Amino acid sequence: MKTALLPSHPHGARIAEIFSYSWRWIETPNDGLKTDWKTNTKHPIRPRILWQKYQDASTIVGVRFGSTTRYGLVDVDHDSPHNTPEGIQKLCWALETIGIARPIVIRSSWSGGHHIYCPLPQAVNTFGLAVALEQTFLAHGYPLAPGQLECFPNVKAYAKWWEGEFTEYNGHRLPLQPATGSCVVDPFDLDPMPQGENLAIFLGMWDNRQQHTDMEMLLEAISTAKAHRRKRQRMAKGKVAQWQADLEATIAEGWTGPHQTNHLLKEIACYGRVFRGLGGQELVDYIERTATNAPGFFQFSDHQADLNRRAHHWAISASHYYWPLGSLPLINHTNLSVNEYRAAEARERIKEAITKLGDAVGLSIRQLATKLAELAQCSIATLYRNRELWHPAGTAEATPEATPEATPTEQPVTAQTERVPATIEEMRALVRESLGILENSTVTGQGGENEVCSLKSLLQKNLKSGQREGGPGGREGFPQGKAVENSPGVGWLPRLDWKEGAVADVR
Repeated sequence: MKTALLPSHPHGARIAEIFSYSWRWIETPNDGLKTDWKTNTKHPIRPRILWQKYQDASTIVGVRFGSTTRYGLVDVDHDSPHNTPEGIQKLCWALETIGIARPIVIRSSWSGGHHIYCPLPQAVNTFGLAVALEQTFLAHGYPLAPGQLECFPNVKAYAKWWEGEFTEYNGHRLPLQPATGSCVVDPFDLDPMPQGENLAIFLGMWDNRQQHTDMEMLLEAISTAKAHRRKRQRMAKGKVAQWQADLEATIAEGWTGPHQTNHLLKEIACYGRVFRGLGGQELVDYIERTATNAPGFFQFSDHQADLNRRAHHWAISASHYYWPLGSLPLINHTNLSVNEYRAAEARERIKEAITKLGDAVGLSIRQLATKLAELAQCSIATLYRNRELWHPAGTAEATPEATPEATPTEQPVTAQTERVPATIEEMRALVRESLGILENSTVTGQGGENEVCSLKSLLQKNLKSGQREGGPGGREGFPQGKAVENSPGVGWLPRLDWKEGAVADVR
């Protein structure tokens, strides 16, 4: 990132840092006549050029706001009913309710209007500050009106920048320019302060007043104002119009922190599909272009390297779940569960992967499955659940067991209902069956994976030789690994000649 070349004079460097947005700057001749502001659209103004024009008494220069700002400005025109000491004080008290205390009041020009500057210790969202200022004054009974009471930044018209539309915040003149009549005034009587035209005094006050702003209160006011604005818009619009407005607002704000990529790509894909009618590669390109141009993408997104893959995924998803506004829906998704939708989406990805792969002659089943899974961005297990779409053998023989080359996958397991044996004879049969499975292999008594024991053996197997009352069974123990008398020769398993009512009987 290039470092801007600041003016060598410390006052000039400070002015350039405070009023740092350089695009579409404004200027007008300082000839004592009515101002005729012109906007420069050809190139941004460099910090050193800004300082030169600031010092030039023959011209008045002004700037606009970027996406974030560290100050706000209230403009009270010379013939406004608020342009009195009492009116200015009431406006300052209103600002204090959102955390902005002790702003700087200056006379803006010889005409006698006033500007109330609100320095902030940290940058805030420009549009959020504009909404907060507007709603604060409205709540106190001071509606904004051109030529009477205005706020900078203003609540500008919404523009879809990702579609080539663009609007700027309103521009304002810079303070205390030579021969303009601008100076710092006493907020209680609006009289010029001693050395009120001294830029050093103004900059010193700026740094001091930043520390008086309650940022926690201001950020809460911004959040509340934005939520209130969205609520009013929802009440004034229909469902489809509000859906579109919500998507546009979300996309316009872009990334404000990490872990937002999937959510924002989904919103971009939805907007492109529904309100732009895009599909296929056009939708993929639209998602990529909109994401990379969005605020905060390169600062916060961790998926810059795989953006194309994610854009492709969300384009497919949006194309199968949404349809262009005004057209008939492809399928009724309202009756699909989440799992059913995901399964249908996976099948569509597999179909597209088959089309992309084309001729698979010469590939083994394993190679074919690997390629398709990679193209469809799904697992091998998902691929085999949809084997009728791609496997040469279809559904009848296309299983990992029937196809040696196929990658093994989990096989369906039929859950068996647990049943408690009704009689002792039935239990004995079950135990003998389990012993038969072991094929009389040695049972270690050390908790091996094939170890089988009954409830009675669990009570005794950890007792030492000759020990009494040493375990929950309360009987004489025996060494681990040593055969028990009358046991069927498979280690330490208990006798099978149980009687109903014995300790080991389980009912």
